[in-house]
Amino acid sequence: MMEMLCKAGLLSFVLMAAMRTPSTAQSPAPSLAPACKNSHRSFVPKNPRAGTDGTIIAGQAIVQANLVLDENTGLRIVEYPRPGKDVLLWNPTIIVRRAREEKRYPLRQLVRHGDTLRLTEAACLCESSDQGTIFLAFESFATGAVEAFAIARFSPASFDVRAFPPAMQGRIVVSPSSPNKVELWSASGSPKGAIECDACEKYYRIDDCEVVQQGVECAQRAGSVGPLSPAKFAGARIVVRQR
Repeated sequence: MMEMLCKAGLLSFVLMAAMRTPSTAQSPAPSLAPACKNSHRSFVPKNPRAGTDGTIIAGQAIVQANLVLDENTGLRIVEYPRPGKDVLLWNPTIIVRRAREEKRYPLRQLVRHGDTLRLTEAACLCESSDQGTIFLAFESFATGAVEAFAIARFSPASFDVRAFPPAMQGRIVVSPSSPNKVELWSASGSPKGAIECDACEKYYRIDDCEVVQQGVECAQRAGSVGPLSPAKFAGARIVVRQR
């Protein structure tokens, strides 16, 4: 009898140990909080839903981008297109979420004719895990002839959104070492200033812009660059210069 009890006790101990071991082995590792990551990506805008007659359905909110900047900060680009057959107003809005707070920046309030533009690119440059700068490029639908560029700077203490002057078939050149200083390229046509057609080669003016406490200050460089084909900048509205 004693031998049977010993065997039964040993079997119970083995079973209990076997049951505990998987539980310990399968314990999930603690997840790391999201941190700022350097990134650069392009976007193909999602189109709104339309009825059978081609009319854009009213009341739509189209999320074109949803970016996690750090563990407390997220940024979305949401379009609120005007209903109708010929949509010319997309009404993009930059929405910033910090913890439980949310703030909206309609692009039309940041730059002239901003409600006619759509998101095409975003580049994030990090200074630390919770501090950095994100650049956003918007362009006119179909032709891409007009661009607008916005900059959002974030840190644990603050978040602000600014916009640069509108550009024509241009781009911005940014640097991780000096994210507040930006080259803004914009087509100026021939040396006489006339733009003959959207696809024609053009000369470009360059503005040296700096983000300051009051907004954005730009000064035009002397001379121009070109002639260059505007196709050179298509899909490359934001250039990150590593230096």
